[in-house]
Amino acid sequence: MNDEPGAAPEPHEPTPGRSRYEDFDLADLQAGPQQGAARPTGRRTPLLTVAAIVLAVSGLMPILVVIGFHPGGGAEAALLVWGILCLATAALVFLLVPVGRPLGIAVGCIGVVIGVLSARHSAVNGLIAIGLTGYVIYACAVSGPSFRRG
Repeated sequence: MNDEPGAAPEPHEPTPGRSRYEDFDLADLQAGPQQGAARPTGRRTPLLTVAAIVLAVSGLMPILVVIGFHPGGGAEAALLVWGILCLATAALVFLLVPVGRPLGIAVGCIGVVIGVLSARHSAVNGLIAIGLTGYVIYACAVSGPSFRRG
């Protein structure tokens, strides 16, 4: 163990079968090696709670569009699938199921693409969609320890 102030921290060995990026946590980096107390795994943070709420609202909106406006054929099916996927991902992220983290990042990436495409028609709506789904990506990316069981 390095006891010298300013000394580089010892290399962290990842758990076998896991990449070192899965152990990334922004709070640990900001706290520094001196305050690097072990954080409990499986703890829902406010960051993840808000991300789950954003995903749930993102899932409800397309479903409400289908119920209220009855778009034609393929659009209706696509909106229903997107809404159900967002709601399912919201539940997985809120319950801290390990598959919820990569699924949240994937749904966030798809949401950013949808936001960019919708920004061509309505810049404000597109930028809001990009910002909210970008937040979901960030929250899932930096909250790796919360999704671990143990």
